[in-house]
Amino acid sequence: MNLPDTKSLFWHRVKFLALIAVFLAPFVGGWLALYVFELRPPSGNYGTLVEPVRKIDWPVLESQSGEVFSGGFGRKWTFVLFARDGCREQCRDNLFDMRQIRTLLGRDTLRLQNVLISAASLDEKTRVYLREFPNLAVIEDYRDPGLYRQFELPGLEPVGNSPRMYLVDPDQNLMMHYPPDSDEKRVLEDIKKLMKLSQIG
Repeated sequence: MNLPDTKSLFWHRVKFLALIAVFLAPFVGGWLALYVFELRPPSGNYGTLVEPVRKIDWPVLESQSGEVFSGGFGRKWTFVLFARDGCREQCRDNLFDMRQIRTLLGRDTLRLQNVLISAASLDEKTRVYLREFPNLAVIEDYRDPGLYRQFELPGLEPVGNSPRMYLVDPDQNLMMHYPPDSDEKRVLEDIKKLMKLSQIG
């Protein structure tokens, strides 16, 4: 008479344990993915975050137009583009994208500043091209390595060797960078998201 009861109790226990297993599976799977297999989800940003963010100690800089900048470029989000040997084709393409991104921000346009810093003097062809960028701050013939070192990041080429775009926040923290051949639309999405989340600048 006890045999059916024993079987019944066994299957009740099996069902109960199966239910616990189903409940715990997502948590165990997530733990294994994150800490054992390190399958971490992407951050959701197109650009690469600088971790930890790095405070930039800006020197006094004078632009091509004679404007003097001390302690950075004001309480704005700032795109900085470096060029060691003048601004070549990819550099000019990125300047064009930076201008478009700033324009497409609409009411937030004035919250973004674009800056070009060149270690060399710019040739006449580049000077003519830059006339189309009245809102661009251009610093040329600036060679002090102290500034360039602050933008050096592990695993990347020396600053200025390629026209990588660096994003500095209004508190003068280097927080994100973009490859030389960035997708303009995806960069714009990043900037919009940052400005929506942050009230600074």
